[in-house]
Amino acid sequence: MFLLDLLTFIVLVFYAYCTYLIAKDIYEPFVSFYSSQVQNTSKLISNLINKSKVEVELCGKLWAKVNGQIFEFKEGKYGGEFPWIIQPFTNVQGNLDLKELKNSNQIKLENYVTKNKIDVVNFKFQIKYRKAGSNNKWKKSYPQKLIYKFRTNVFWMDV
Repeated sequence: MFLLDLLTFIVLVFYAYCTYLIAKDIYEPFVSFYSSQVQNTSKLISNLINKSKVEVELCGKLWAKVNGQIFEFKEGKYGGEFPWIIQPFTNVQGNLDLKELKNSNQIKLENYVTKNKIDVVNFKFQIKYRKAGSNNKWKKSYPQKLIYKFRTNVFWMDV
């Protein structure tokens, strides 16, 4: 009888623990994103989707490395510092212009690639997010790889 009571207790503890994990999981932030091009332009639309039951703060970071120089947005929503606040189960869109990225000398990417006769540039776009208002560690996505051909204004994912 004692063995049956002990096994029942162990199963109930395991069941309670699994129930806790399921309940906790739905309150963890989960965000996805994708990018698309505004047709025949150097502008991108980023679609950011909060797929969780909690409000999320999210920062985006876009950069390109060309001839050893980093071109990026230093400020704003794509500089990685000012977060969007996204409500549960909400999709927000942002837009940016790839030609407006600047290096540390404040030279625009568009001017740099024209001067150096570079036609194709590889970009990376990454997001970081956490539950809004928390001091939790940021969760980071794996950087999306993008390719943009300046001469023809063609953009595609590097998969």
